[in-house]
Amino acid sequence: MLIDLHTHTQPLSYDSFLPPDELIERSKQAGLDGIVLSEHDAAWSPDAVKELSKRHDFLVIPGMEINTEEGHMLVYGMHKYVFGMHRVHELAGHVDNVNGLMIQAHPYRRQHPWNWESEKEWIHSLERSEANNALNFVRGLEVLNGRGKLNENQFSKILADHMGMPGTAGTDSHMTDDIGKCVTYFDRDIQNEEDLIEALRNGLYWPIDMTKGDITPDTRYWDVPSDLKQIFADLDSRQQYSEKSLEEQELTRIHAATKSVEIIKSLKKG
Repeated sequence: MLIDLHTHTQPLSYDSFLPPDELIERSKQAGLDGIVLSEHDAAWSPDAVKELSKRHDFLVIPGMEINTEEGHMLVYGMHKYVFGMHRVHELAGHVDNVNGLMIQAHPYRRQHPWNWESEKEWIHSLERSEANNALNFVRGLEVLNGRGKLNENQFSKILADHMGMPGTAGTDSHMTDDIGKCVTYFDRDIQNEEDLIEALRNGLYWPIDMTKGDITPDTRYWDVPSDLKQIFADLDSRQQYSEKSLEEQELTRIHAATKSVEIIKSLKKG
C-alpha cells in the first residue's frame, strides 16, 4: 500500500490552503491508497475522519504534527492536544499511554550544516542531531519530505543511516502542487489507525519519491527495493549507536561527514 503519512488541511492547519475533500480526491488521482491528516498541534475527531473516508471510499487516518522544543513530531494514535506536549518527553508519555507512535518530521530543520561542503560542520551537525532527545522516543525519521530540498532530504537520509533508524516519506502537503510527490510503501494491508501503527512498529515499509528525482536523486528511493526484508533485518541487528564507545562514535561521525560532503557535491554536479 502507498500512504502519505504527512498532510495538512484547512482550517485545522492555519498555513494550509487545502480543503480536506480536495486533498483526498487528488491523492486518489495520484495513485495513493491512503493519507494521514496530520494537522499542526490539532486533531481531527475519529468520527469525522471515518465520515470523510466513507464519503470518498478512501483510507483516511487521523494524526497530528506536534511542535516540540526538539523539533516537529508526527504522532499516530493521539486524538487531542494536551498542554505540555511541546516537551518531547511529555508528548512521548501521552503517546505511550494510547499505544501510539512517533516519527520525527523533516529532521533536517535546525540540524543540518550551514556550510554543506564542510566536513567540520557536518561533524558538528551530526553531534547536534545525536544529542537531540527526540531520537530517544521516535520510531523512525521522515527521510523524504515533499517540501524539502534535495540536500535537506539527503541530510535526513544520512542521519537515519547514521543512527540506524528506519525512514518514512510524507508530502507535507499544504497546497495542490504538493500532493502525491512522495509516499510510504507498506508491505501489508492497512485498514485503520491501529493497522498503521502496527505496521510502523513491526512491519516493512519504504519511502518512495513518486517524482523520481525532484525529492531525491537517489534511485534507491524511486521504487520498492527487492531486498526490503533484508534491509530491515540489518537495522534490527545493528548495534545501537549509543552503545558504541566514544572513540567508535567519533570515527563513525568522521566517516559519515566525509561521505556526506561527497554526496552533497555530487548533487551539484547532477
